[in-house]
Amino acid sequence: MAVSDVKNAFRTAAQDRRIDVKEVDTILSSAGSISPDEERAMKDEAARYASQMEPAAQTKLREKLGEVSQLRSTAATINRRVELEAVRLSAEVKKLHTAGAATKTYGGSAIPEAVKTVVRDALAAGAIAYDVRELKPDPVYDTSHGEPELTVEGRYNPYSQSQKAVDTLAFDYTELMPKKVADDMNTPQTFNVLKGYKQVGNNQVAEFEKVTMKGNGRITELYDEASWPDTKARGPGGQKYASNFAILADGSVHAVPASRRSAAEPWRILTTASLGRDRQMLFNGHLHLEGGVVTYVGMSGRLCKLKERGTQFVDPIALLKAWGFQVAPGLKVTDEG
Repeated sequence: MAVSDVKNAFRTAAQDRRIDVKEVDTILSSAGSISPDEERAMKDEAARYASQMEPAAQTKLREKLGEVSQLRSTAATINRRVELEAVRLSAEVKKLHTAGAATKTYGGSAIPEAVKTVVRDALAAGAIAYDVRELKPDPVYDTSHGEPELTVEGRYNPYSQSQKAVDTLAFDYTELMPKKVADDMNTPQTFNVLKGYKQVGNNQVAEFEKVTMKGNGRITELYDEASWPDTKARGPGGQKYASNFAILADGSVHAVPASRRSAAEPWRILTTASLGRDRQMLFNGHLHLEGGVVTYVGMSGRLCKLKERGTQFVDPIALLKAWGFQVAPGLKVTDEG
């Protein structure tokens, strides 16, 4: 956004010569990411329209603007730490993709030479390996989740996280490999499958039924806000994973579990950013499988915007093929921005 958007927001709010608390939300949201220039513009415009602002509105705007510098400082601190860690992580990635060397993914699978070649060539051509913990430098006023609040968002994913690689987020559990998918589809297993939900107080809790069946090789969208007592339970038809996926810098492909929960933090709904687990990524978005065949690959909206500005990313379909995945004929990456 721009300073002009901030001024227009004040002008619109003051049309009835009265700016109330609710209109402060619109003013704070008008800037998008609140840059130093926009922060100054808000203070200047607040002084200009002081006589038309209700006392509660003045107080709210003053308090919220008081949080901006602290959040900006927090983002800078985290980004410095990410930058320092990037040296070690980049060296690790380079070693993992050494031609002819026997190397393994974070999940313990051997990395094929074809995968190494795709990653090396992409990085040499300008593609980036990024860290979802990196934050945008300026805070935003988020009105999309309940009570509005000032927050800092991730540069590559809105949900910047440092997640523990345990339980359903262990690297070997989230890792997708053609053989793992095929074995799951060909092996009868006993596991819990989502049956429905029950109300417990003010919360919904997932209920399961124990079944013996083969995996269905299907990945599509799964989402709910219920708690899952069994984090490794599967979705309808035995679906093991949800569609949120990422390609880590070792070249491996990962998807969040069907439960979208991990025992380490059972209250958190897992997102694509959860798959970072303090490692670098090459790509993230959404993945669909039908009968083990890749039928859809979507690039996240945040990455799409960066691509429009010239940032390069690895070709996920080329990498999936290098791993040996079956890919639907003519499949192309869908921009989700």
